[in-house]
Amino acid sequence: MSINGIGVGYPAWRDMGKAQRHGSGTGFADRMADADGAGSSSLVRNSVRTAGQISGLGAYHASAASRVRSVKPDYDTYESENYRIVPDNQAGCFDIYNKQGERLGAFDYSDIKVRQDSQTGKQFLISEHGTMSYDAMVLDGELKDALQDVMGMETLGTEKLSGFALKTHSGTGIQYLVRDGEEGRGGKILLQSEADRERYEALAETYFNKYPNLIHDKNAAYIWADLEIKGLAQHTNNGIVSMGFNGMSYNDNADYKNNWSVLFSGDTYKAVFDWLQNNRGSIPEMQKFAIWQDVFQNIGSHYERVWSDEEEKQGYLNN
Repeated sequence: MSINGIGVGYPAWRDMGKAQRHGSGTGFADRMADADGAGSSSLVRNSVRTAGQISGLGAYHASAASRVRSVKPDYDTYESENYRIVPDNQAGCFDIYNKQGERLGAFDYSDIKVRQDSQTGKQFLISEHGTMSYDAMVLDGELKDALQDVMGMETLGTEKLSGFALKTHSGTGIQYLVRDGEEGRGGKILLQSEADRERYEALAETYFNKYPNLIHDKNAAYIWADLEIKGLAQHTNNGIVSMGFNGMSYNDNADYKNNWSVLFSGDTYKAVFDWLQNNRGSIPEMQKFAIWQDVFQNIGSHYERVWSDEEEKQGYLNN
């Protein structure tokens, strides 16, 4: 379990994707390269049959040129004072670790560039893995120099940060990046100092110690801390409120009959999130569903109350 804040756990689909790309012609890029190579060989054979004037040496050169076009970069492992960069030349990405040996993320070779936030001037390294996930971290001078050395470049390309927003959790002051349109689906926490790490640890400890009936190990506590910082959870006196793009729910540590959940649209999540940013301190009993009924009315959003089973419904009606 890594607590570097770049992501709690490495997504299993990413390892599956790397394993697929290790096989011949299984990844999209490999299939394209195979098709390109096959097409070139076909052209050579057709030329020999029709013209009869291409020598064996000429055909060899043509085939070799085709193979050169499909060769992937070949980088070596690199270590600086605080980073270790491990290339996966088959998959075309770098695994980046900090000096504690924690993996900070996997970054495709094509994504090694500087993305700079115009408001804060901060620079980021972001790798977008299709539509399923992305890794992100603050790009400091040491890591920038290390990547330039690994790739044999004088300087990394720089572009304006777009498609992502830099946000700050009001409770801890920890920043995170979230892709536009995915505010209710999470983001990537950015631990930028020892103080950030300590606040992250303290929040995880709060979850672990406060809710023994809901959280049974430290890994789960770190996950809940991660979710709260990204605006997807909130701890209360008696339980945990969790929320996302399509609904929210409450789980009580002492009595499951106090549990509740609602369904709503993504527009409602944004309204709830924005409302919480300004009114979090004014909800003394966030775990009570009646409180949220008033909130939904205040923001003019619609919701649907749901129960996981008849017993929970009965418990709600009796309260």
